[in-house]
Amino acid sequence: MTDTPDFRDLVGEDLPEEERARLERVHDLLVAAGPPPELPPSLAEPTTEAPGAVVPFMPRRRIGAAIGLAAAVGFVAFFGGFIAGRTGDQFPKTFEVPMHGTALASAASATIEVGKLDESGNWPLKLQVHGLKTLPKGSFYEMYLTRKHRPAATCGTFTVARPTATLRLNAPYNLRAYDGWIVTRETEGGGSHPVVLRTKAI
Repeated sequence: MTDTPDFRDLVGEDLPEEERARLERVHDLLVAAGPPPELPPSLAEPTTEAPGAVVPFMPRRRIGAAIGLAAAVGFVAFFGGFIAGRTGDQFPKTFEVPMHGTALASAASATIEVGKLDESGNWPLKLQVHGLKTLPKGSFYEMYLTRKHRPAATCGTFTVARPTATLRLNAPYNLRAYDGWIVTRETEGGGSHPVVLRTKAI
C-alpha cells in the first residue's frame, strides 16, 4: 500500500501522448524528490528583536537551500494546479456513439460523447477523432445529424492539426428526430460534401 497517487488517476486518460509523457517525467521527479524538509524551530518561532537591531544575512548554504525549497514549492503548486484543472474539467457524458471511417478515410475513427441536455435545449458534444488528415487552407470538417443518412442539421465545423484531437461541438436539436451522424469534408464555396466519418444510428 502506498500514499503516492497513480499518475493516470491524477491526469485522466484524454491527454495527448506527448503531453502525458512530459508530465509523467515531472511527476516521477517530484515523487523521487519527496516532500520538502520541515521548517526549523528557529524559523517556526522567530524571536522579536529590539528596534534598530541588525538582522544578519543567512549563510550562503542556507540561501541556496531556501531558494531550492521555494522553487520546489512553486513547482509543486503549479503541477497541483494543473491536476486540479484537469479533474475539474470532467465532461458529464450521458452516452456515446462510435463513428467509423468511410472509403475516403478508412483509417479514421471517432467517438461522440453526448453531455447532459441543458436548460436551453442544447446537447453539448465532445468529439474525439483519430486519423483524420490535416486539410489545406480553406477546407474544414463539418459534423451533421442525418435523416435517411443524409445531412440534415449541422453540429459545427472544425479542423485538425494532429492525427488525434478532442473537440467541443453542440446539438440544439431533438436527437430522436434524426437517425445518425456524419462528418463531411468541406471547402469554402464548394458544392460537394464527401463523407469521411459516419455512424450507424443514434
